[in-house]
Amino acid sequence: MFALDIDPAQQVSVTFQKRGRGFAGMSFLLNPAIEIPAMAFPNIVTFTESTETLNMFQAHIDSNMIVFDYTTKEGNPSVFKFPLAGFNEKYLEQFV
Repeated sequence: MFALDIDPAQQVSVTFQKRGRGFAGMSFLLNPAIEIPAMAFPNIVTFTESTETLNMFQAHIDSNMIVFDYTTKEGNPSVFKFPLAGFNEKYLEQFV
């Protein structure tokens, strides 16, 4: 399973892509004290070293793929691609 394979001592990178090109991304460390790594973000993310913000909901709408780059517990680089095809339709169905 993807989540259990992550080395929490290494950075994880998340990149939002549209048609194979990244347009927004971030890198961070997971909390090693948490038994099952998870990520939760507010809707508006403000980057600490700048005044730039990212609307996470809009990033999901504008993307067709989220790419997670991470290091496995064995020390190997790995990539997990999460397709967002149909995200708009599936999300909007909840409100119709």
